[in-house]
Amino acid sequence: MLISSNQAKAIRRKQADENLTSKQASENIGISQFTYRKIRKGAEVRPTVYQKVMEWLAEDY
Repeated sequence: MLISSNQAKAIRRKQADENLTSKQASENIGISQFTYRKIRKGAEVRPTVYQKVMEWLAEDY
């Protein structure tokens, strides 16, 4: 599944708002740092990774 540029922007914004390092953000989501770097740019990821990322984004809403 594709992480869109808008979703990538929201991911970067949430990381900044919570003052998280990339390592902390990836640990909170439950993915590797390598995968987190990919999603911050907007990339194709497995459906399981996509679901974890979207759930992490939706936690505060």
